[in-house]
Amino acid sequence: MTLITINLNKYYIFNLEYCMSSGQVFGWTKVDKRWYGFLNSVPIRISQEENKLIINSNKEMLEEDIIHFFSLNDDMEEINGKIEVNDVMKKIIKLYSGIRILRQNPIDTIIEFICTQNKNIPAIKKIITKLSEKYGEEAKIGKIKFFSLPNIEKLADSSLKELLETGLGYRAKYLLCAAKKILEDKTYIDRIRNMNYSDALHAMTSGDMKLNGVGLKVADCILLYGFHKLEAFPIDVWVLRAYPIVLKEFIDKNVHDEICFRKLKLDRRKYLFMGNIARKVFGEYAGYAQLYIYMASRSLFGYSKKV
Repeated sequence: MTLITINLNKYYIFNLEYCMSSGQVFGWTKVDKRWYGFLNSVPIRISQEENKLIINSNKEMLEEDIIHFFSLNDDMEEINGKIEVNDVMKKIIKLYSGIRILRQNPIDTIIEFICTQNKNIPAIKKIITKLSEKYGEEAKIGKIKFFSLPNIEKLADSSLKELLETGLGYRAKYLLCAAKKILEDKTYIDRIRNMNYSDALHAMTSGDMKLNGVGLKVADCILLYGFHKLEAFPIDVWVLRAYPIVLKEFIDKNVHDEICFRKLKLDRRKYLFMGNIARKVFGEYAGYAQLYIYMASRSLFGYSKKV
């Protein structure tokens, strides 16, 4: 058994639970206070004990990969300083200090977030668990058995009927099409990675590079959590609820009053408009602001509704 212990005193405040329970990653299994999952195809078990991260695996792994995945080197003092634009954000950041935007595999995030559409977190995890058991790699650490996220080749070779058996519903055809597209276009991931945020968002949601079923919110999640494009500001129902509270002083009164009804249907124009306001306010770290707001909104408005 390989063991890595990372001294967190060398880094800004870090909270493993916040990171893994923040709606940015779904393919991990929690048992007691330990998280089981795959990192760069290596099965690992990870836990936090005060100021230490303890990582176990039955395969060789690198400490650098752990540090990179959890964005431990992100300059959180600078990031938090730039997004503390008012007293509300200061309070939210203080409450959820320790969170990081994870650096996930882009293909994994495409798979995960296609599955999130119109589903709450327990339902998403249930679907992804079924997909992983069917199309992922099995591993065991200690007595705990768990699976990697689905293999993209296996997904592409699957049938719509088989995917529907996992409970995906209408998302099954989107996932199948995405898997085939990514495999057919070997340059797809690198092309998105090399684009600036705005171009990447446009490419994923329109034109020849569009992934079927991927709208602006899902694309923003993929770009933020899979490509680490920190300008992305995903707006889901949670962020929409908190948006007029956090950004009240920065938005037009008519827009504020409309959002306050929390029944605003975000077409492409409105979604981009609200996202652009957030980017003007929070700058290059809008994605971090979004994650803090998301966490606070779930706590304030309840946890049982759709992500």
